[in-house]
Amino acid sequence: MKEPESMQRRAVLQQIVPASVGGAIAIQSGASLGDVSSTVGNSNHAPRTLVLMCDRYHNQDYIRVALNRLFSELGLPVDYTTNYYELSSKLLAPYKLFIAFRDELIWPSGYSSGPAEEGSRQPQDGMENPGKFPPEKAEYWMTDDQGKAVKDFVADGNGLYSMHNNAFVSRSSADYRAVLGGVALGHPPVRPFKVRVTNKEHPITRDVHDFIVQDEQYFAQYDLDPKNLLLQGENLDGLTYKPGRRQPEENARGTNVGQGQGANETIEQELGPMSISGWAHEYGKGRVVFTSIGHTVEAMWQPEYMKIQKNAVRWLLRMN
Repeated sequence: MKEPESMQRRAVLQQIVPASVGGAIAIQSGASLGDVSSTVGNSNHAPRTLVLMCDRYHNQDYIRVALNRLFSELGLPVDYTTNYYELSSKLLAPYKLFIAFRDELIWPSGYSSGPAEEGSRQPQDGMENPGKFPPEKAEYWMTDDQGKAVKDFVADGNGLYSMHNNAFVSRSSADYRAVLGGVALGHPPVRPFKVRVTNKEHPITRDVHDFIVQDEQYFAQYDLDPKNLLLQGENLDGLTYKPGRRQPEENARGTNVGQGQGANETIEQELGPMSISGWAHEYGKGRVVFTSIGHTVEAMWQPEYMKIQKNAVRWLLRMN
């Protein structure tokens, strides 16, 4: 009896998937620590930067392309990794700056191509038997030791640059939120908005002009002194934003804001057209910067935002 065509396809996929998945996440080895790849700059004297990048919504390719240009123009060496599970004090030890460009969630049992907010695989994803697949289940990846490693890294005199969606990690780690100083609340779909410089005296924003960008307008909460705020976003059409739900449900995006200060407060109301888009502060002997822009290469390379990124790296590395 001939096997059904669906069974034949499944057998082929079972043979192919393990190899292809391993290849998809492999990072070329260019440094001595774990699966970290070196790219731009080879100076033995310049301070090195480690970038932890890539998640469900943000492909490593565009992040690497965007940041390669940044560090090439700065003439500084940079290394990349996608291996969030290897983040540790040992991994960070050779570096002076840690750039975090990924969110707080992983899906160890897999996920569909549909929106995470729906919470389960959907028939429209093209599966043969969608009803037989378990619902998607997200987990936090940052451990207590990893949160403490980043906190100690900065307190000892190094820099943390949290980019775009990384402020969501504050939901899962009290130590991370303590050093970052805030948490992401959510964002509407990509749309144009204006970014205003609210502190023109800071080295990061000096000579930077207000600009329009087409990007995800991230809404965030800042826990520390408001004088540290640098950038403000505004949807000029007056469009507002109301946070929605996302797994894990007990700490869903747009409801509970995380484990740091204000861990039990919830955000349910319309947040209006205005948002916090960036801040900078000192923590211990080190420095911290957060900027919310970055969902596309075009947004990363917006000329005024490129100025901000260059100034931020220089400030974090005390190269001003």
